[in-house]
Amino acid sequence: MDFVIVLLLLLAVRYWWGEMPVFGAELAGRWIASVGLYLEGIPAYLVSVLLPTLTLAWLAVVGGEIGFGLPLLMLHVVVLLWVVRAPSPEFVFDALHVEARQADSVAEDLKAALDQSLRQLLAMLHEDFFVYVLWYLLLGPAGPVFCYLQRQFERSTRSKSDASNTVDSSFGEFNQMQISLWLIGLAVRVSLLLLALVGQFKEGWRYFLDSLKVWTLDDGDLLHTAFEAVLGTPPQGGLDLASARLWLDQYEKLLSRLFFGWMGFAALLMLLS
Repeated sequence: MDFVIVLLLLLAVRYWWGEMPVFGAELAGRWIASVGLYLEGIPAYLVSVLLPTLTLAWLAVVGGEIGFGLPLLMLHVVVLLWVVRAPSPEFVFDALHVEARQADSVAEDLKAALDQSLRQLLAMLHEDFFVYVLWYLLLGPAGPVFCYLQRQFERSTRSKSDASNTVDSSFGEFNQMQISLWLIGLAVRVSLLLLALVGQFKEGWRYFLDSLKVWTLDDGDLLHTAFEAVLGTPPQGGLDLASARLWLDQYEKLLSRLFFGWMGFAALLMLLS
């Protein structure tokens, strides 16, 4: 069941023209804010993040015995639709093609503009989609819920710290760990490994190994550099319309292969489990 859900979600995000539907976007923020009215520090973290995660994990274990597993299936689908905020690659690449057509015949800053948009696309895909796919495959529906609540809790904590210019001493250094960066970082490294398998193995494998040594680089920059290494960097100093369209087509095809790589990765995990 997990593999089928992930397969459909990967296909929908890759080929859905426009933004995916968003459900319950404010629920996590309201939940964390309501807990924060009564608790602070570690107790607030335990109640607002760990308690819902563990409750959902328990429901996922016992739910398979109820109603032939149909309630459990609905739980999986609702959880993923709640946490996923995936951008549409189809929409982004269509917009970039329009941008390239509207630019001058040779634009010095055309490649820089395209690169910036592609960096943002790759970063958003991993921060708002692939990270949830990975932890769903590893931990079931409790995985993406933990990631989502963890990110919301960190944002709430940073907002409070910025507003008061103080750090909650009851939370200590744990408050500043930014666990979500490591959760997202693991999804980025999985993509880099898959790029080596679906693209040029030599260049992709080198970037994957280098990425294991440094976890402080921006996700978008790291992924975009790896894409360029696999594809071969286009000429610097400006792109004409023909070369820009060719570059975008190659980039989109490699991104599609990355999605299919994630499908294979999901199938492998399901077989191993």
